[in-house]
This record gives sequence, C-alpha cells and structure tokens, in this order.
Amino acid sequence: MQSEILYTLYQMTKSKLSEPTTAQQNTPLTDQAMAYLRNAIQTQKINPGEEIDFTALAEKLGMSRTPIRESIRQLLTEGLLELLPGGTVCVTELSARETEGFYHVRDELEIVAARAAAVHISDLEIEMLKANLALFDKAKADPEKLSLIDNQFHTILYDACNNSYLSQTLRRLRIRIGLLQGRPFSNPERIIAAYKEHASIIRALESRVPEKAQRAVAKHYRSARKSRLSLLAQ
Repeated sequence: MQSEILYTLYQMTKSKLSEPTTAQQNTPLTDQAMAYLRNAIQTQKINPGEEIDFTALAEKLGMSRTPIRESIRQLLTEGLLELLPGGTVCVTELSARETEGFYHVRDELEIVAARAAAVHISDLEIEMLKANLALFDKAKADPEKLSLIDNQFHTILYDACNNSYLSQTLRRLRIRIGLLQGRPFSNPERIIAAYKEHASIIRALESRVPEKAQRAVAKHYRSARKSRLSLLAQ
C-alpha cells in the first residue's frame, strides 16, 4: 500500500492532479482514443499485425467512429499503425532490420538519459523508483501488470533526466516497443533479471555518479534486448 501511495504523490507533483485544468477535464475524444491505442500497443493488448476493428473500438470507448478514424489517421503517420491493401488497418510489425535500428537509437538515448538522471534526480524520484521496485516484486505472477510497472519505472527515470525533449523522445520510442513480437515478462528468468537490473540502476543513481548509471542502464538494456530478440527468433 505504501508503494501505491508514494506513486500517487509523485504523479501529483508531476501532473498537478490535485488541481485538474479545464483542458484535462475535457480531453478531446480523438486524443482519448489515441491515448488508449498507444497504451494498448505499448502493453501489447493489441498485438503486432492485429487488425483494428473500428466498430468494436468505438463501442469499447463509448464514442462514435469519427474520433476513432481521426486517432487512427494520426497513428498511421506515427508509424504505429499501417494501412494494408483493401483498407484494413493493423498494428505495424517491425522487420528484423527495423528492430535493429530501433534498438540502436533507443539504447544510445537511454544511456544519455541515465547519465543526466544521475546528476539531476531528486530524492523523491529515488524513493519512487524504490517504491516501483517493491511493486514489481509483488507482481511477479502477473506479466501484464509487470509491463505497466516497468513502464512506470522508466517514466520516472526519463522525468529525472531534466530534459523534456529527450524525455518525450524516449517515451515515444518506448511505445514502439509494443511493435516487437513477444512478451518478455512471460519468462520467469527475465522477471528475476529485470528486478535485479532495476535495483542496480537505483543504486547507481543514488551514487550520483554518471558513469555508474551508464553502466547499470547499458547492462539492463543489453539483457532486455537479448531477451526480446530470443522471443523474435522463436
């Protein structure tokens, strides 16, 4: 329970949820649909290659097909969705070459963010990472929940780098992870390894030494990449 409370407090300091703005209360339906689809892709509730059912999605979200179409048009331009012959829209599947390019860019930027975070991270953010680690440990039997907790861990890390452009870029790249086949947290060995790697990253950040943070993050992403590519090979 303490971990959940800490995370809520952290979100309030970042998003000022205690004082919602009119814009937050009246988010356009198109933006709501895009947020839902991005999250569904990131967490693989919708799998690579899976067709988007406009009617079912509109019913699920309680809106007309118009905002659904607008959101899909935007996600087509972002490359998260693709239009097939005949008008079918599906979640993009990355080729082996595209996957290699994705990891090359993502991993380099993650290291830059880790070095910056080691310098700028606040005591609250350190505590939030520890709370997140505790939640991760409790959710070991729930792969879907682990994915959400893992995303939260990296979101806190991105916020700590004190560079909004870098943070936003990494958030978008992280959504694209959902375009890769396979669910790493379905593997118990990967769950144990990820927990240890996250703990190592926290210790490195606590040291406030950029080189230690870089090594810890680089090790984490080498391991994560190896696990994901092994799933692609199956």
